[in-house]
Amino acid sequence: MSFDPKGMLARLRDGGVRFVVIGGVAGTMHGSPYLTSDLDICVAVDQKNLERLAATLKDLDAKEWDPRKDTERAVEWSVETLRVDTTWLLTTPMGPLDILFQPSGTEGYQDLSKLAVEYEIAGGPIAVAHIEDLIRMKEVAGRERDRAHLPTLRKLAERRLSSESDL
Repeated sequence: MSFDPKGMLARLRDGGVRFVVIGGVAGTMHGSPYLTSDLDICVAVDQKNLERLAATLKDLDAKEWDPRKDTERAVEWSVETLRVDTTWLLTTPMGPLDILFQPSGTEGYQDLSKLAVEYEIAGGPIAVAHIEDLIRMKEVAGRERDRAHLPTLRKLAERRLSSESDL
């Protein structure tokens, strides 16, 4: 399976889905050298947005992935289906896609969208979580791989703060 985060982001944006990029792709956008093989997003959970998300997931041919068994399962995407869980681990022909309604240490989309930084990606604007929010999520998640990325993210945040104060 190839990994095309730009393609997925463009499809989500073009489908009208309101989301903020989090995780490794967001870290990369802020300058982190760590590579990732999946796209993590936090989505708004209002009815209309979930309708657009369900339609886009159908368009992406997204399947639910069970990491314990390393198996995929076809899903009939709908708002009702999406409301069954708050975290979805998916596979698509463009690569893995993880959807979180409330990432660790946050109140979800409304929280993350306040400070999100807009990047021009794949021909249009994409909201990316602020580096301080990435740090907060990784601190609270507390996984070993998250802790390993914290020094780099903190250094990038310091540099950004320093360069902003020079203006």
